[in-house]
Amino acid sequence: MSIITLTTDFGLKDFSVASVKGAILKELAQVTIVDVSHQISPFNIGEAAYIIKNVYQDFPEESIHIIGVDALPNENKKLLAAKIANHYFICADNGILSLILSESQPEEIVEITINKYKPYSNSPTRDIFVPVACHLCRGGSLNVIGAPTNSYRELNLLRAQVKEDKSIIGTVIYIDNFGNAITNISYRLFNECRRGRDFQIIVRNLTFEKLANRYSDVVKDFTKEVEYHGDGIALFNSNDFLEIAIYKPNLQSYGGASSLMGLSIGTHVTVKFI
Repeated sequence: MSIITLTTDFGLKDFSVASVKGAILKELAQVTIVDVSHQISPFNIGEAAYIIKNVYQDFPEESIHIIGVDALPNENKKLLAAKIANHYFICADNGILSLILSESQPEEIVEITINKYKPYSNSPTRDIFVPVACHLCRGGSLNVIGAPTNSYRELNLLRAQVKEDKSIIGTVIYIDNFGNAITNISYRLFNECRRGRDFQIIVRNLTFEKLANRYSDVVKDFTKEVEYHGDGIALFNSNDFLEIAIYKPNLQSYGGASSLMGLSIGTHVTVKFI
């Protein structure tokens, strides 16, 4: 059975998500639809890219990923369908494709031309992306729904910068449901630059000189575990990105790392090698 995933900034208050799903089911009643997230901050392609980049490989090959974030086309923003690592991605040419690609190369990209002039739809996710996804689900090829292209907008939001082999300059790119701040500094980059040296992780007025392996590493005595709730910690998360977190946050009282430490998307994080 074919799989279509949905990632949008539509939220759940309105009927937009249901409308997209209805359009899919009208064409393909037996398809599996998976909601990745509909709570992407409006138009935040960096946030969407982080989520999609880290989840798509958990799905079977040939899965189709619809990305309805900042998707309204205009004369400077075309709509794309791409095959990457034997997965299909349907999105606007707003830079998100380059963020998902990162270290990969696309196998095929087309500029979508079907329904291109469906009088300037205000719902391209439903009116254009869905027919493309259903075409691919039926075994159709990309060249039927678009013109081949090698051109797509490139961004570097997920790429940290190395400064003279002495430091890595990164930023917070995502705040998760626990208030933890995920940066664009990967474990691979950190390890390549470190070469056995000591380090300091500097974020705002805080400095971490050790990395934890698990969130619970901050607890020194589990008979008094509650005393460690809210303690700060730095670690590489399950997707191998540097994360600034606190142990067992409580968003209703003392908050999470983002609120306690004053972190938000775009906050600079520096790893200094000593």
